[in-house]
Amino acid sequence: MPEIVKTRAPWRGRIRAGVVVAAAAVLLVTGSACSGGSDGASGVNATRSATPTPTPTPTVTITGGAAKVPFDSKVKLSVHDGTFTAVTVDGATGDLPGSISADGSAWTSSSLPMPKASYDVSAQVKDKAGKAFTKTLQVKVKDVPSTKALLFNVTPNDGETVGMGQPIAVSFLSPIVRQASVERRMKVIATTPGGSKVTGSWHWLGSQVVHWRPEHFWPTGTRVKLKMELTGVRAAKSLWGRKTYSESFTIGSSRLAEVSAKTHMMRVYKDGKLIGNWPTGTGQTKWPTYNGTYIVLNKSHTVQMDSCSAKITCDKKNPAYYNEKVHWATRITSSGTFVHAAPWDKVMGKANTSHGCIHLSNAHAISFYQTSTPGDVVIVTGSNRGPEARVSQGDPGLVDWNTSWATWKAGSALH
Repeated sequence: MPEIVKTRAPWRGRIRAGVVVAAAAVLLVTGSACSGGSDGASGVNATRSATPTPTPTPTVTITGGAAKVPFDSKVKLSVHDGTFTAVTVDGATGDLPGSISADGSAWTSSSLPMPKASYDVSAQVKDKAGKAFTKTLQVKVKDVPSTKALLFNVTPNDGETVGMGQPIAVSFLSPIVRQASVERRMKVIATTPGGSKVTGSWHWLGSQVVHWRPEHFWPTGTRVKLKMELTGVRAAKSLWGRKTYSESFTIGSSRLAEVSAKTHMMRVYKDGKLIGNWPTGTGQTKWPTYNGTYIVLNKSHTVQMDSCSAKITCDKKNPAYYNEKVHWATRITSSGTFVHAAPWDKVMGKANTSHGCIHLSNAHAISFYQTSTPGDVVIVTGSNRGPEARVSQGDPGLVDWNTSWATWKAGSALH
């Protein structure tokens, strides 16, 4: 049987020793504390100090905390636990300027942001201890909803070649209340082949239509550029521009038709050269063709013309009643004046028998139709009725070149 040897567990002695040592340490500390000077400045209590509270780091946020800010409100930023010293807000469509509040706690843009834009913010801030920081964040802007979008149509079309009398016509689908704000963002740059600039003016024909034309007819070969930077423009209470539109077009050959209601002849010129001298007929005394300068608006191979829609008579028994298909019709007013074929008119070159239109033979009407372009000029003289009534109504085709230049410029919202 193995021998059993009883011994003390070695750890017990160490524990006891530890207790003794610890007690000694306490005595040493206590003795040291009592041996200090009379003011008690030395010792353990004198060397202890409170841990300082750290200064919070500033944070910059978008006021309101939305993921996307409204397009119709100024952008506001806030700084917490600090103050702004400088703020820059950059975007692909341009910078967004603004100002810092007097107490440095906020920044507010001085203008509205661009719809659907994204801006990078770099803010210089200081914490409460004066330490400087640079804080960055991104601001995204909501788009204009379709129900509030500014919609429009432009004539002529992009890339088109037009005649020397062609105005730029912008038709808005909703009334424009802030016309100056809209017009300020519509720029026209026109350059002749020789490099000269052609100047002109916008003229509002109502709350929804605005035209631009030069003082005199366009020089042949002029290149015209239109840029409408309407994104973010407030046009009315709940109407906003949501895009930038641009186009360019060219002025083609000079084409001019001179129509005399007295001689019953039409003289046609191209680039100053007479190319046609044709018998014609204009409106009879009761329904005369307006004197004045017209422009070609569009062309139709066949047009149904009737006296009822022309507000002459709807009574089929009335001798003035008519309802006919007319061919080779070149429109020169929106209200319904055409240069067209009238093979039934047996007194062309001798008398005026139309209801306001300009009659030509089939052959001459076809030639005029085929060579005319929008913006070509037709001048009527010798009638007993001027264009004033149609001009006052803003009738396209007549209004642009029968308005004096001074009156035209006065129709700009910026003059």
